[in-house]
This record gives sequence, structure tokens and C-alpha cells, in this order.
Amino acid sequence: MEGTIMDMNEYYNGVIEEALEGFKRANNTDQVEQKIYEVPAATWEINVVRGKVLEKATISRVTLDTKHPVTGDDTHFNALQSKVYPLNPKIPVLIFIIEHMVSGGKTFFSGMMDVIPAVPIEEDLRFLGAEMKKVAEKHGEDYEALRQKGSTIFKLEQWEKPINAGVGIHNPTEKERMDMIKEEGQVWLRSYLNVVEKRVHEPYTDEDVNRMNSVRARILEYYYLGDISLPEAMKLGIPLEAINLMLIAPTLHY
Repeated sequence: MEGTIMDMNEYYNGVIEEALEGFKRANNTDQVEQKIYEVPAATWEINVVRGKVLEKATISRVTLDTKHPVTGDDTHFNALQSKVYPLNPKIPVLIFIIEHMVSGGKTFFSGMMDVIPAVPIEEDLRFLGAEMKKVAEKHGEDYEALRQKGSTIFKLEQWEKPINAGVGIHNPTEKERMDMIKEEGQVWLRSYLNVVEKRVHEPYTDEDVNRMNSVRARILEYYYLGDISLPEAMKLGIPLEAINLMLIAPTLHY
């Protein structure tokens, strides 16, 4: 267990550093906000970069030490999550989630990479999907199967379709796939920042902004009504302020 945690700690720290450098570069700023929320069983570390390109870009580290709700085994849970809300509606919202859990002598990993577009640009979605396909094939995995696992995650029952594009991958797995999940995270972050750089000056209309605001509202609805981790976090004493800072858009229009 200790070796796995140390390996992932080094990886998480590296990804956080790379993400923050990318966010700062996009926004032409050196400013990073950091807030740490601690309760007896959990710590949330949230890093935020704000600006005129990426209105709010966060990368957050969550650690939790508790008992497994089913087995009662001591459980260490660790997650790295990034959410990016660009100002330009032509740039999609970033979904980046890597989790690992050690419980009962077993190690489990999960990676979820995708985007939520307001104004989809097919060229960009194909590019992002192709980058994930390369990673999957390199590690002997079926990209299409992994893509389908995550393609409907960001959907409430009353919605006609999910809000995520379904071009990334979702791969809950055990320790032998750790290297793949670590690589997919790095590739996804770099690929997304390439899209940001490409579309930063892309013209957009008032209607595009309206669509972006509708998507932002849907993201809030999903987290408040559909995400099982939010009520669990609040049970542990994590304040709603932390959840909003980590996951929700900086501005919302209804």
C-alpha cells in the first residue's frame, strides 16, 4: 500500500504542477489561489487559476481515510480532479478525474477523461478522441469499449442525452493498469491545452454564449442532483463552498 501511495503522490504532484503551468500560460498570469479544507477523515486541496481565457481552471486533490462502507476494511482514497470553464464558448469544459483506492489489501484505479462542449467543434473532438485511442492501443485496450463506459456518465434521468461529448475514456481497473491511467491523464491534459491554444481567439456569437450558460447550468444540476460523491463529501463535513469552488462554474445565468 505504501509503495502505491508514494508512486501516486509523485504522479499527482507532477500533474498538478503541469496543469497549473498550462492554466497560467493560457491566462498570462502568475496568480494561483489555493484553499485547503480539512476535516477528521478528509483533506481537499483546491488550486484555482482565473483569467480572460480560462475563466476558472481548477485542479484539486482529495484524500480520504475511512472504513469501507461494505467490508469495514481500512480504506485510503485519493483523487485528482480538474475542471476548466473557458470564457470562449468554442472551447469545451474539461473533465479530468483520476482516483485510486487501497482497501482490504487490494488497489483499484479509475480514470475518467472527457469534455463538455457548448458549441461542439468536430475537428477538436476527433483530435481528443484520437489521442485517447493512441493511449488505449499502446496498452492493449479497446478504445471504443472504454469510450462507451464514460459516454453517458454526465446525464440525469430526465435529460434526453448526456452533456459530455463521449470522446474520452473511462476505465475503472486494478493495479496492473496503473501505468495506462497515469499516461492517459497526462495526454488528456496536454491535448486539452492544445485545443485551448488553438481556439483562444475563435470568434463567437451571443447565441454561443447562451448555449455555454445553459451547459454550465446543466453541470451544476448534474453535480447537485446526480453525483453520488457530493452528498458523501458533505456527510464528512466538507463545506458546500469547497464543492462549488472545485466543480461549479464561476458565473451562472438562468
